[in-house]
Amino acid sequence: MYEQARELFAKAELKLYIFDIHRLTAINIRNRTLTGFYMMTYVKSGTAKLRVGDEVRVIPPGSVILIPPGVEHDQYKDSPEETEFLWWHFTYKLENVVDVMKFLQLPYLYPLEDTTKFETVFAELMAGTEEAGGLLGPILQKAKALELLYLLLDGGLRQHGRMEPRTGSSGLLGLLLELVQQPGKPVPLRQLASRLHLNATYLSNRFKELFGESPVVLQRKIVVERAKSLLRQTDMSIGEIALAMGYPELTNFTRLFKGYAGVSPQQYRQLEVEPL
Repeated sequence: MYEQARELFAKAELKLYIFDIHRLTAINIRNRTLTGFYMMTYVKSGTAKLRVGDEVRVIPPGSVILIPPGVEHDQYKDSPEETEFLWWHFTYKLENVVDVMKFLQLPYLYPLEDTTKFETVFAELMAGTEEAGGLLGPILQKAKALELLYLLLDGGLRQHGRMEPRTGSSGLLGLLLELVQQPGKPVPLRQLASRLHLNATYLSNRFKELFGESPVVLQRKIVVERAKSLLRQTDMSIGEIALAMGYPELTNFTRLFKGYAGVSPQQYRQLEVEPL
């Protein structure tokens, strides 16, 4: 299972949406719930407080707050000193569908051991924005963002003795990787369940519990995401893309794509080439 998990993280893609440094003497964010991304906040100096559920904790310097999507929380100050926050919003997903962060049992709040390294890399990320318009600027930003993610996850896992990912079943993890590697391959649920010696309904429910979708729905979403990439990045015809995704009938592929993307493949390509 460990090697499967390594492959999972190797195939996932980090998307960094926004990042900044704030120095504040007051902050009062209440009942906030993130949608679609994670928030990481690092307190470099000063203090603040975090509430998740009924628990309120002081955030001392050198601490990381890691809030997943869907978790209601408060983040506030009740002291007058200035607090310096380093923060970013990001996702780390497989095929832009599966959130691999949730496989790790990371706490909402934990200290970092090597704060100097983390602060240095974040400063380099901030400095990289000045180079973003240059030829190599995007590469620098991507490299520093990945380094930050490594430091963030490594610090969180150290708090729990470097536990393995929370998958619950190597067979289900293997199935997930199979769907990613061969999105156009049919998914006969009963056959898959028989192979794993599981009831088909149990397999579907357990898979959804771990990965957010049933095997069939997940495969369809991966097909659509792969198709989007091909529509954006290649000159392949829509018929060629449909065939590559395992759909010899163009009508069926178009219906599937529109059902998840909201527009037809042709409309999607036109919107990406000529954005409104």
